[in-house]
Amino acid sequence: MDSGTDFPARPLHRLKETPSELFARVAHLPGAVFLDSALVGGDSVSVIGFAPEAIVSGQTDGMDRIREWLLSRRQASWAGPLAGGAAIGMISYEGRAEFGLYPALLVHHHASGEWHDSGGLARLLPPRSEVIGLGQGKGLHEVAPVRVEAEMTREDYLRRVRRALDYIAAGDIYQVNLAQRFSGKWPAGLSSYGLYLALREVSPAPYAAFLKFGEREILSSSPEQFLKMSGRDVWTRPIKGTRPRFADPARDARSAAELISSDKENAELVMITDLERNDLGQVCEFGSVEVTELAGLECFQQVFHLVSTVRGRLRPEVDHIAALEACFPGGSITGAPKRRAMEIIAELEKGPRGPYTGAIGYFGVNGESQFNIAIRTAVISGARMEYQVGAGIVADSDPAAEYEETLHKGRGLRRALDEWQKRQDFFAIAGESNQVTVPHGIPAPFLRFP
Repeated sequence: MDSGTDFPARPLHRLKETPSELFARVAHLPGAVFLDSALVGGDSVSVIGFAPEAIVSGQTDGMDRIREWLLSRRQASWAGPLAGGAAIGMISYEGRAEFGLYPALLVHHHASGEWHDSGGLARLLPPRSEVIGLGQGKGLHEVAPVRVEAEMTREDYLRRVRRALDYIAAGDIYQVNLAQRFSGKWPAGLSSYGLYLALREVSPAPYAAFLKFGEREILSSSPEQFLKMSGRDVWTRPIKGTRPRFADPARDARSAAELISSDKENAELVMITDLERNDLGQVCEFGSVEVTELAGLECFQQVFHLVSTVRGRLRPEVDHIAALEACFPGGSITGAPKRRAMEIIAELEKGPRGPYTGAIGYFGVNGESQFNIAIRTAVISGARMEYQVGAGIVADSDPAAEYEETLHKGRGLRRALDEWQKRQDFFAIAGESNQVTVPHGIPAPFLRFP
């Protein structure tokens, strides 16, 4: 689309589809992106983009191109969420950026239910009749089931945890996040968007996303906000500590109470909160960084987490790209001290992480930016599907318990695969009103919903 022609962000009363239904029209297109915040509700927005002006990738050179593009489009008159467009994409754990440059976007306001078109993009929407279904014309009975397996044995993972504990005992680190990878064959002819819809149903999350760049598709149901920036204000919300959810209310409440009272999990979060405070201190005005929430309980469909909130005010010379680069990758998925923890991760894990534990989100032309931590995230590339799950290792970690934590975190992806393969078409069942239940008996001050 010609970026030289701008349109005011205007309501689209003729669009009645939900964000997940509307994105089904374009999910198969190269460069299609969906930032999905249906779980958040309130004044949040979901964003759909396609037909990008360009796809940029690389390390420093890619980020420089994004910065130039944002500056070239910035105007004082832009108003409203993502008015003027945005650079939307991801940064891998190893620091490689891949972004589409979108001068026009479709933005859904969950509070009002209205769509806004910030650049005339609606006129390019394919008709509903062109929606490609789950199997792109094939029934699920015609393709082999998707089977994913761990790439290391349970004993392999336990051995790596014990090695990490040796490093902690030697004083190299206080904490490290160790992940394991699950992978399998992805049958030809299947639309990965059907799997994404299953994932958002069984494991709804506030910072979900679907990206299609080239032959690679990224499906994220992340509960964790890495950075949110509005003008010079910046927030980060690290997560640590995990307990499973249960259908039985009494058992569910016990699981939540156990997490809240865990000395280990609270100490782990305090360490990472302090790391994030120091990271923000590199780019924020002196004295502006503060912890506004410490160890609140967040309730998700499959698990409970503990979360903190740290906020600050960026120095005038620091733009959003520089702020993200200074804080990247997030401390909750590396460990502390960050540099040494990353060296140990490189030694103990099998191969690069790629998109996993990187960041997915946007830099807005109008000075709004937001990124998740890419956990609970699957990658489909060609004939291969993979996802990774990790656990935070500290001095008193039990290797077997940490292994089980990785399985709890992967439960949503496993269930999504199972449910997706049972049904013929997830487009018909996806909704925007996923509800997360409240554990009984937990005092209100401990409860927080994303």
